[in-house]
Amino acid sequence: MSGPGGRKKTSWKSEWHHGKTKIVRVPEALVEQIIEYARALDAGLVPHISHEQLQKATLLAIDQFVEERLEQFHPNQYKRSGNTETRRWDELRKFRQHIADGVQYRAPNFKKSHAQ
Repeated sequence: MSGPGGRKKTSWKSEWHHGKTKIVRVPEALVEQIIEYARALDAGLVPHISHEQLQKATLLAIDQFVEERLEQFHPNQYKRSGNTETRRWDELRKFRQHIADGVQYRAPNFKKSHAQ
């Protein structure tokens, strides 16, 4: 018979490679996806990407997008070449600058009520 507090040892071996486990509460609709992602992380199948690597990759993707759009530009009677200085490109320029400045990601706060 075990002592106070229940069993301390077991012959059962955990399937997780990263050691101890912990019980967490997650939405039922996401359980399978979360377990699948956790298993992939545990198996080393999800690469760790540093903030700097993510920043460089995002800036490269934005620059490639802009370059492709300029190559697709067709001259018309008003413009002879593509121009990314128009108002149409304002938000993309702001977003690119935001990334270039190295602003850390902040998860949105969904607890705030928008209805007052």
